[in-house]
Amino acid sequence: MHRVLCRQWGCGVARRALLCLGVFLLLSVVRGGPVSADDQSYQALREWIEQYRTVPPQFTPGQVLTEKDRAVLEPFIPRSAWPYYFFDGMEMEIAPTGHYPPPPDWGKRVRTGYTLDENGVLVGFTGGGFPFPEIAPDDPQAAVKVIWNMLWRPGTQDFVMPMVAWSRGVNGQLDRVYQFVSISAEYARGDYCLVPGYEEVRGKSLMEFRSPRDMAGAKNLSVTYVDHYKEDSGWLYIPSQRKPRRTLASERTSEVMGMDFTREDQMGFGGKVYEHRWTYLGKKHVLATINVRDNPEAGGPHLWVPQKARWEVRECHVLLIDPKSETHPYSHKILFIDAETFWTHWMFAFDRREQLLRLSQHFLKYSESYAHETPQQAPYMVLDFSSNLGWNVFLHLGETDINAQKPHATFTHCYVAKKDLSSGRAKQFYSVRNMVSGRR
Repeated sequence: MHRVLCRQWGCGVARRALLCLGVFLLLSVVRGGPVSADDQSYQALREWIEQYRTVPPQFTPGQVLTEKDRAVLEPFIPRSAWPYYFFDGMEMEIAPTGHYPPPPDWGKRVRTGYTLDENGVLVGFTGGGFPFPEIAPDDPQAAVKVIWNMLWRPGTQDFVMPMVAWSRGVNGQLDRVYQFVSISAEYARGDYCLVPGYEEVRGKSLMEFRSPRDMAGAKNLSVTYVDHYKEDSGWLYIPSQRKPRRTLASERTSEVMGMDFTREDQMGFGGKVYEHRWTYLGKKHVLATINVRDNPEAGGPHLWVPQKARWEVRECHVLLIDPKSETHPYSHKILFIDAETFWTHWMFAFDRREQLLRLSQHFLKYSESYAHETPQQAPYMVLDFSSNLGWNVFLHLGETDINAQKPHATFTHCYVAKKDLSSGRAKQFYSVRNMVSGRR
């Protein structure tokens, strides 16, 4: 081969060509195959984290970046997302990295005496603040401490949330449009419970579907508990059946109502801590839609990702989650959780071949931003968004959930108004009897 190349290109060029070929083949052997610019494997994401861990941004607040700026964006958009988030016509508005203080009384109502047990489960905690305000990177329990802060972050409940979700295939093919409303209340509030006598309850939520037609009127009532070892309770009511039926809370890996996420994927992780192994992968700065101006429009060739949205560079804790069960559909899951607010920005789940299976990315808005930015109303319900001021929490304005292997995605808009139910109202509202009667 060397002689052939010498005759065609000259000896100097031939040597360089052979050297490049050798490097390519070596990388192919080490990585298990040819190197791809859009490699979505688990190993590629791990390599991306290390390669760009300390790279400073080459862009500044106020810039609007496009596909031409891909090179400066790649260090801050997780590699597994590149095939979806880089496209002709993309626009990303870069905003200054903000500081978002929690509620004024956050941390003041926390009861002491809680612990982490040998399974990483938080025992004896009843809310009111972050259970672990300080995370030391060399702490062997750093990963589970981060996830408990995420699970107990402020603003997780106490809201009315109308939603619209678009279920789309390749090239934006629209399959279904879902319209539903979730109303949630937090019972466990640190040193007191919203409804006396229900101290074992963490929170309750009621979801009611308006469309599609075959799901109209369906309701789902769910109850979560302070005791993490206790399975959630759930009831599903379908008008044609005229009777609420218990749901199987332990089934966490099947898709919810035909959409492209599972119960365990909700907000990055909605499962049981003791069913997984946890590894802390340090910190990494990423771009996140943490304080969007409005519900972002869908963009990209498949209408799967946010377009013309406002992004910030955020420091995140990076967690690796490995299911203990060999029958679990995931081999690994990687989360990027905000180091200040403990909201999940990105989630990547990999199948048993360690190829990307699911991706989710969340759209958030800080409640105090409603003082100077006009919110978008849901298409079927009018809300008073002025009620959001003074809470000092993040509101969930939507997300994208991509199933990389169907391929398919569900793109959701949420319209959130904070609501603090009274004790009596909460007790009445979340009764199983009222699911059937329709009383409010």
